[in-house]
Amino acid sequence: MRAARLKSWARVAVALALLSAGWGARAQTTRAQTKAQASKAKGGEARWRSALERVTAEDLRTHLKYISSDELEGRKTPSRGLDLAAEYIARQFRAAKLEPAGDDGYFQTANWRLSARDASAFRLAFKGGPAVAPEQIGVGFSVAGFNFWEPEGDLSLSGAPVFKVDYANVPASLTREQVEGRVVLTELPAFPRGDMGRALQMLREENEFLSRMRGLGAPLVLAFERRSERARGGRSPRVFDPETRGAGRNTPDFGFGGAQAAPVLFVHGAAGARFYDSLPAGAAQTTADVRVPAPAESPVKVRNVAGLLRGSDPSLKDTYVIVSAHYDHLGVRENCDQTKEDCIFNGANDDGSGTVGVVELASALSKLSPRPKRSILFMTFFGEELGLVGSRYYGRHPLVPLEKTVAQLNMEQIGRTDDSEGPQVGTLAVTGFDYSDVGAALERAGEAEGVRVYKHPTKSDAYFSRSDNQSLADAGVPAHTAGVAFDFPDYHAVGDEWQKIDFDNMTRVVRTVGRALLALADSAQEPRWNEQNPRASRYVDAWKKLHGNSRQ
Repeated sequence: MRAARLKSWARVAVALALLSAGWGARAQTTRAQTKAQASKAKGGEARWRSALERVTAEDLRTHLKYISSDELEGRKTPSRGLDLAAEYIARQFRAAKLEPAGDDGYFQTANWRLSARDASAFRLAFKGGPAVAPEQIGVGFSVAGFNFWEPEGDLSLSGAPVFKVDYANVPASLTREQVEGRVVLTELPAFPRGDMGRALQMLREENEFLSRMRGLGAPLVLAFERRSERARGGRSPRVFDPETRGAGRNTPDFGFGGAQAAPVLFVHGAAGARFYDSLPAGAAQTTADVRVPAPAESPVKVRNVAGLLRGSDPSLKDTYVIVSAHYDHLGVRENCDQTKEDCIFNGANDDGSGTVGVVELASALSKLSPRPKRSILFMTFFGEELGLVGSRYYGRHPLVPLEKTVAQLNMEQIGRTDDSEGPQVGTLAVTGFDYSDVGAALERAGEAEGVRVYKHPTKSDAYFSRSDNQSLADAGVPAHTAGVAFDFPDYHAVGDEWQKIDFDNMTRVVRTVGRALLALADSAQEPRWNEQNPRASRYVDAWKKLHGNSRQ
C-alpha cells in the first residue's frame, strides 16, 4: 500500500513538473513574442522618424521661394507660369526616383479648350451721350475664376431704348410693360473687399434684382460704377473641359448666376457716371448701341503632376493612398502697371505651401527601406481655383483604380499661422474631421509630432467641399483636407508671399501629414466613412457604389 502511495505521489510530482515546464515555456514564448513585437514597433517608429526628419524648413523654403516667385507669374490655369511649376514638380519627383504615374511621364494631360472674348471689340455708345472706351467695359462679373451674368454668345443691340432704375429703391409697381425690350441702367454699390461673407450676400441680392429685370423682359443691364471694381469681367481667357461643357462646366453653386438673371455690362469712368446722373428715373430719351463679340475657342493643354512610390507588400502594393495639393493660383492682376505696383498673385500659402509639402514628402519617404506596404501616389492638381477642375478631371480619369484607393490626404494653406481667429501655431484643422477614420489617423500622427489636430467647430464641415478632397470624396474615397489658417490676411491677394510663411511650424505640419500617410500605407485596415454621421451619408453611399454596394 505504502509503495503504491509513493508511486502515485511520484506520478503527481512528475505531472506537476511537466505542467510547470509547459507554463514556463509558454510564458517564455509570450514574453519573447511581446518583446519581438515591441522591438518591431520600435524599429518601425525609428524608420518613420528617420524618414520624416528629412522634411526640413530649409528645403521647404527653397522649394516655395521658386514656386511662389514672380517668374511663375501667379501660376494661373492655364499659363506659362503654371507650366513652369509643373515641370519643376516633375523634376523633384524624378529626383526622388518616383515612378512616372501619368499618361505622359509624370504628367496627366487634359486636352481642354480656351475661351476668350476680343475685349478690344467691346462697344457701348448712347444717343446724345458719351461713347464708352472698351477698357471701361466689363462683361459679367468674375469671381473665383468663373464669370457670371454674361451674355451667351454674341450680343448686339442697335438703338435700344433705355430705362433707368434706382437699385436702392426699385419700385414694387414696376411692370413688364415698362421694362420689356429696354436696356436697364442702374448703379450697383461698391464691392466690399476683404469681407467674403458680405460680398457673397451682396452678390445674391444683386442676382435677385437681375433675375427680376430678366423676368420683366430686359435684354441687358448696364451697371455704372464710380470705380473700376468690377469692370474687368469677360476679359480673361477661360479654360474648360469639353466633357463637362453641358454640365455647368463644374461651376460651384455660389447662390447667384444662371440663365434666370439678366446679363450685365459693368461701366466705369467719370464721363459715364455723369451721363448716368443726368438721366431721370424711368424711360429715358436716349438709346444705346451695344456690341460684345462671342468668345472664340482654341485648344489648350493643362496638366496634373503624379509620381508613384510603389508599395512593398505583395498583397497590399496594388492599393493606394494619395497625398495631394493644388499647384495653381490666380495669375496676374488685369490692367495693372507692374512698374508701379505689385500685380502678381504669388500664392505662397494658397497653395504653394501644400504643393511643396507634397514635393518634400516625396523626397523624404522615397528613401524608406523597406518601403510602405501600400503604394503612395503623390499628386499636384491644376485648376483648383477654377472650381476643383483638375481634381475633378482626375476623378473621371483616375491614374490608379478608385476602388483600390483607400484614402486621400490633401494639404491646403499649411504655411501661414496668422489666422483671423488668432495665431494657429502647432495646430492643424481637418475638414470633415469625423466623416471618416482619416481624421483620427491625423490626430494620432499629430500627437507624435507635437501638433494639435482638431475639428474646427464650424469651418471643418463648411470647408469640406472647398478643396480637392471633394472630388475623390464624391467618388467614395475617404478624402480630407488638412490646413492651418482657414482665413489669413492675404487670402487671394498679392500679399500672399513666401516671406510670411512660418517654415518651422510648416515643417511640423508636413511631418504630421507624412506620419498619417505612413500609418495608412502600412496598415492592413482601410479607413472607412462614418455611417453614424449624417453629414457623411452621401459619401458612404458613394463608397458602397464604388465597391459594388458591399458593406463598409
